[in-house]
Amino acid sequence: MRLNRRNALRLGALASAAPAGLAASPAGAAPAAPDSWAVRPFGLGEVALDDSIFTAKRDRMLAYAKGYAADLGESGGPDRMLYNFRAAAGLPNADGVEPPGSWDDANGYLRGHYSGHFLSMLAQAWAGTGDRVYKRKLDHLVAGLGECRDAFAAAAAVATPRVEGRNGTAVRLTGSPLGNAEHLKLPAGLVDGLAAVTVATWIKLAPVDQSRLPDPWADPAPLANGVKVFDFGADANAHMYLTIRADNANPFPRFAITTGGAAAEQRVTATAPLPAGEWVHLTVTLGGGTAVLYVNGTAAASGPVSLTPADLGAGVANWIGRGQFPQGLTQYLGADVDEFHVYGSALTAEQVAALLQTANGDVAAYRFDDEPGPVCADASENARHAELIGPGDGNRHSGFVAAYPETQFVRLEEFATYGGNAGIWAPYYTTHKIMAGLLDAHRLAGSTAALDLASGLGDWIHSRLSKLPRERLDRMWSIYIAGEYGGMNESLANLARARPDRPEYLETARLFDNTALLQATVAGTDLLDGKHANQHIPQFTGYLRMHEQGAGEDYRTAAANFFDMVVPHRLYAHGGTGVGEIFRRRGVIAGSLWQYPNDPNHAETCCVYNLLKLARNLFFHTGDPKYMEYYERALYNQILGSRRDEDSTEDPEVTYFAPVRPGRWREFGNTGTCCGGTGMENHTKYQDSVYFASAADDALLVNLYLPSTVNWSARGVAIEQTTDYPFEGASRLKIRARRRTAFALKLRVPSWAEEFAVNVNGRDQKLTAAPGTYVTIDRTWRGGDTVDVAMPLRLHTEAALDDPGIESVYCGPTLLAIKHEAVGDDLATGLVDLAVGEDLSAFEPTGEPLEFKADGYTFAPFHLGNGEPYHLYWRRR
Repeated sequence: MRLNRRNALRLGALASAAPAGLAASPAGAAPAAPDSWAVRPFGLGEVALDDSIFTAKRDRMLAYAKGYAADLGESGGPDRMLYNFRAAAGLPNADGVEPPGSWDDANGYLRGHYSGHFLSMLAQAWAGTGDRVYKRKLDHLVAGLGECRDAFAAAAAVATPRVEGRNGTAVRLTGSPLGNAEHLKLPAGLVDGLAAVTVATWIKLAPVDQSRLPDPWADPAPLANGVKVFDFGADANAHMYLTIRADNANPFPRFAITTGGAAAEQRVTATAPLPAGEWVHLTVTLGGGTAVLYVNGTAAASGPVSLTPADLGAGVANWIGRGQFPQGLTQYLGADVDEFHVYGSALTAEQVAALLQTANGDVAAYRFDDEPGPVCADASENARHAELIGPGDGNRHSGFVAAYPETQFVRLEEFATYGGNAGIWAPYYTTHKIMAGLLDAHRLAGSTAALDLASGLGDWIHSRLSKLPRERLDRMWSIYIAGEYGGMNESLANLARARPDRPEYLETARLFDNTALLQATVAGTDLLDGKHANQHIPQFTGYLRMHEQGAGEDYRTAAANFFDMVVPHRLYAHGGTGVGEIFRRRGVIAGSLWQYPNDPNHAETCCVYNLLKLARNLFFHTGDPKYMEYYERALYNQILGSRRDEDSTEDPEVTYFAPVRPGRWREFGNTGTCCGGTGMENHTKYQDSVYFASAADDALLVNLYLPSTVNWSARGVAIEQTTDYPFEGASRLKIRARRRTAFALKLRVPSWAEEFAVNVNGRDQKLTAAPGTYVTIDRTWRGGDTVDVAMPLRLHTEAALDDPGIESVYCGPTLLAIKHEAVGDDLATGLVDLAVGEDLSAFEPTGEPLEFKADGYTFAPFHLGNGEPYHLYWRRR
């Protein structure tokens, strides 16, 4: 097979067999290997793929990378990827530009993550092809993120403004859950022990588009349910609060106090809503068994309330403009606030009316007439000064950049949970994708600006998390979805490697230790059943990276043990894992096909993306062939089959799941989802594991049989591989070198290969080639030497771990799927029964590549990217 034009341009002219013509650009070369590696990879620019089923899939993804939003101009794609960042940073977006959509829509919970993957895809495309269109888009995207970072930093440096108030000046709280979330923190113990209390204030609610209510994402959202004027107490179970809108049935102000959570609240609720855009005086009096809510000096609600502040215990969380955790997206008040006063008694109606003219709380009095800054002085004699949380408070780090504000991270630190109205998914997952994309832009495309942005993010993360106790971090990382942080520890370890002058980045990576699971995995205790698979898989690649930077042997042990808990014990025939997104019981494969009727999908594609990374990196440490065995299975089946065999510049056309329930099918698309993001990367880096070199550069490992050429500059050698694998069981390697050079050539023997023969320059080699190992040819090579490998493809079956009568069938490395719709809905009725003998002679070729018929059923390669129903498992009879 000949090199195609792209690869010839990338690697240079090969006809002369001169290694000098194969030199990869520095950005396309692999970085120096850590000391703990036994083998090292080649850079994407050092391996060129020739025409194959892999390049067909890759070229479709490259066309997407090049053509996405091309109607908006050359940088249209990157501008779409910048939309949410610019919006969050207060920068304008060009007319006609919209966000990518789905989870990365303008209101998407994970907005920004897809842009990180897009960065990685562009960097890989540039490193692998040398086509400058990818580099231009990459640089445009990095520069745009830099502008957003600078805008965030500028906004954070400006103190929350004082504005014209009811009397003098007021403090402005913008109220948006997506904005700066300004609010005031009052001293602990503010109302502790009081048997009676009065709280009075002036507020002017920000105008709101009423048509958007009760949309919690309305910006600002001062009239959405649950927004608090004040909230004093210990936590969400023991507190007293005033909200401006109780609920949809009662969209009116409400005062409540409770010592047993929402279900035990004692309340008084008004019967008219508060107006927006004008000053309103609100007062609550509580004492003597009665609570009264006043609006503009007139009682709007009253009723029996037996609880008092003294019943709440130690009040450690006292707020103006926000509520106790957990609240929803509507946690922050959008209003100008003036003259906030607290009294240690229940004022009379006459005294409340007088407050409209003058007030001076004897517990605390905030007039907001001081200079803008993080402190709002208490005008009473008690010096209970308030802390203004918002821009200019000195807690905003200049390295922050995201497609939403820091409030998402604040909410996670306060133990936000996934689901309901908590309104937070996985902020550090999104941060990881952005940082990983920036580091790829630096590593693969030489972008110093990207490294600067990644370093700023690292500084910002350190500034937030280093202040938190270990117990809180452990709680955060154990929360389903909200605590998902992807491979944040991996990126920080990579950043520490790129910035050896900043050792604190490795310490920051330790802050992401998922302590309980980490310790159990080090001990070999399998706790994976029921855990969110992709929330945890990338953590273990991160632990391995941390080990490489000197963090300790336990991290490597954890990574190796974790892999062994998944492979093969939770592995499906195509290399995927999980029911839906969840790990299920160890060793239960057939039993999981219908065991979860509400979750008909299996094998999230992100999980395979991350398991491949883990397997590859474990191999660097050990050279154990089992990792490359898994790599081939997952790459040649689930990953190759995860890209639809159709062109698109509007959508990556990749799978979220690769179901194994018989009669299910693959669905393609996934713009903006997690698997849409990893899918963009999957198909632009196929060459990353075809060849490895030994750490000493005295051996070349051929891991995958793919038509390709590797430039091994350390040895002054190029090796060209010609093959039609997996459609044929043979491959030829040709040495291109100017001078003789000695090295060991290590060829992987696939586990299915019962026969494996090697011929060098026409001479058969006497080798012991056990399946699942590497064979070694150690000699002095010269230009023109050829190595022919013969490994005849054969049909072979693999039984489910928990039922030897339920099988899958392969031809060589290729999983064959029955082309058929569902036939039943449980393990007893839903499997196709096949009358096949032990020799599998019932399988007859149809004449199509790797297609067979058996017992009336057609089997085709799973890697064909179509939406037809299929069966990967069947019952032998």
